[in-house]
Formats: sequence, C-alpha cells, structure tokens
Amino acid sequence: MSLPLNEIETFLDFTAYELSISKNSISLETRFREIPSWSSLNALIYISRINEITNVLITSGDLSEIDNLGDIYKLIKERRNGDN
Repeated sequence: MSLPLNEIETFLDFTAYELSISKNSISLETRFREIPSWSSLNALIYISRINEITNVLITSGDLSEIDNLGDIYKLIKERRNGDN
C-alpha cells in the first residue's frame, strides 16, 4: 500500500484514521501528546505506519524534539525531499 502524505488533508485523514479520532478534532496545530488516544505504543505504531507508506523514517527521538502534527508533517516533507 502506498499513500502519499504530501497533502495536508491526506496527512490529517491518515492521522485521524491511525489514531482512531475524528479528523474534525485535529489540525496541524494539534499537540499530538494531547490527543486522547496518544500513548507510547500508539506513537510507535503511528511512526511505523508513516515509514511503511512514505518510506520516511521518523524516530521516537524525533518525536521528543517536536510538538505538534504540523511538525510531523514538515518532517515528512523535508525527509522526502532529502533535506534531512
């Protein structure tokens, strides 16, 4: 399965699905640690799914240095473009 996460709406759809939340309850400004279904296990599953469908590696260390969904989206875009 390949799902491009290069569009904000697609990224938010993906995130809502993976974290079992309503898309209407999140935005790029949402602090992911404040999402009710967020846990260390769900975080690992989420970043694993990002890697699986985008071939972009995000680590738990990356998550410790960022704050919101927009930061995750930006990281995906940067790494896809070879900036990091």
